[in-house]
Amino acid sequence: MKYTTTILIVVIALMSPATVRAAPPETKQIVSMQAQQFALPDALEMLKIPAGKFVMGSPTDEVGRREDEPQRTVTISKPFYMAKQEITLKQYVPMMRPDYEPLFFRKGAWGFSLPEIHQNGPYSPGELGKDTRDLTDKPMDGISWKYAVEFCEKLTAREKAAGRLPTGYEYRLPTEAEWEYACRGGTTGAFNDEQVEKTVDAIGARQVEIIAGTAKKEDAIQNEGGVANTFGLQDMHMGMLEWVLDDYAPYTGSEATDPVAFSDGKSKVIRGGFDSFYEDPSPKGRVYGTPNEWRRYVRSASRGHLTPGMPYPYVSFRPVLAPAITVPKPVIAEEYNIGVLKAEDAMLRESDLAAFKKAMEKK
Repeated sequence: MKYTTTILIVVIALMSPATVRAAPPETKQIVSMQAQQFALPDALEMLKIPAGKFVMGSPTDEVGRREDEPQRTVTISKPFYMAKQEITLKQYVPMMRPDYEPLFFRKGAWGFSLPEIHQNGPYSPGELGKDTRDLTDKPMDGISWKYAVEFCEKLTAREKAAGRLPTGYEYRLPTEAEWEYACRGGTTGAFNDEQVEKTVDAIGARQVEIIAGTAKKEDAIQNEGGVANTFGLQDMHMGMLEWVLDDYAPYTGSEATDPVAFSDGKSKVIRGGFDSFYEDPSPKGRVYGTPNEWRRYVRSASRGHLTPGMPYPYVSFRPVLAPAITVPKPVIAEEYNIGVLKAEDAMLRESDLAAFKKAMEKK
């Protein structure tokens, strides 16, 4: 009877949902670059992007175009994999901040607090599950370039140890050329999908109404997401702004193969766009004034740039598994080198915590 009971307990444990594990990705298919797509143990979905050639930049008559987008023919010489979506809280926090603990719980949401920022937590985590400590599949924002690079390095080390790393490849941020090539998915217009273009124009028009005072902020049109391009990548135009490897620099030459720009390391390129903010996220941000200015930020060829040490709201990343690149260390001025507070800054953390608690008590 005791033996039977033991067997029953084991069977129940094995059948428990808490012990269910996803099937491991097919290592041989990944290492040989034969897999068309795969998912890592933390549900990070990677899609294969074939080698190819495209015209990077935008034509002079494209609405919203800026002068830093001259066209050039770019060859992507080797296939690579790109994450289907931006990194989520569930993927980022356990890897980078395993001891991270949300400090406040209110109305099923958390974030927007200095103490959480000091832990390199998200600015805007959104709604949580029944357990308010659960991390969600929402994109992780508030990630500085330096931490995005560190995440990729940790992911590379983990996957190399698991034997799932193709020779000469690594997990890293995409180059600016790889990002635009993947975003376009073979298209040549301002956007990779007609429906996305219509949504962008609708959001831009509504934002202008809100700025003018003829509409309320709560009436803002939200991007519902889920629109995938021909490669299957989602939210390349809207969702989060995304870091890439390159320093912000002028394009050079009319043709290039696997280009990547490294100059002084003081300013890194961001791509993509966000669907709800009202100002350029850069330190010298300006309010959008026309629908065309809205297009300026979210087209396939749009370029932005920010300092690599700051954890900006609504800025995230999506890693690629691509040929290894040696990346120079960025130059980050001390005042812009923000991250987890050091032990000697504990008093500041306690001060922030007390101030935040006081503010919450008034609400």
